Amino acid sequence: MSSTETFTLGPFLVEAGGRLRPARSDQPPGFRVRWRGRVVHAVVASDGSGNGCLRIQTILGRIPSTAPEPSSRLASLRTLRGLAEALPDTWTIRLLPDYQPRLDVETEIELPITVTNLVTELTTFLLDLSPYLDLMDQAGVQPVIQAEIS
Repeated sequence: MSSTETFTLGPFLVEAGGRLRPARSDQPPGFRVRWRGRVVHAVVASDGSGNGCLRIQTILGRIPSTAPEPSSRLASLRTLRGLAEALPDTWTIRLLPDYQPRLDVETEIELPITVTNLVTELTTFLLDLSPYLDLMDQAGVQPVIQAEIS
């Protein structure tokens, strides 16, 4: 295969120079990775004018709602509140009704993005996320085995 051929890689078309384009026009391309026991969903979206964003969502875990010690649940909720105040401006966190804290992140990207730049963006996010996961782990927030985000 020459470097000028386009080929399909999951939800992407990979063009010359490693530039990525959506393989389908009816939905933005996305994928999932696992990081420290959490499922991280990433979607490359476009506003149609060449501006794009990388949308990332992950469930940070589950706060035990039936903890034997109510004080441990309260400590987890306090940690979550403190975490929400410490997050970068482009990161938002909310507690879902089933006591799962969900993190949503949007990062501006230039489109078409290259494979290298996409991997760099996601890797940087995962490394930035690690100290927050450390806090969640210490607070007793348990990773969810199969987190699906709707």
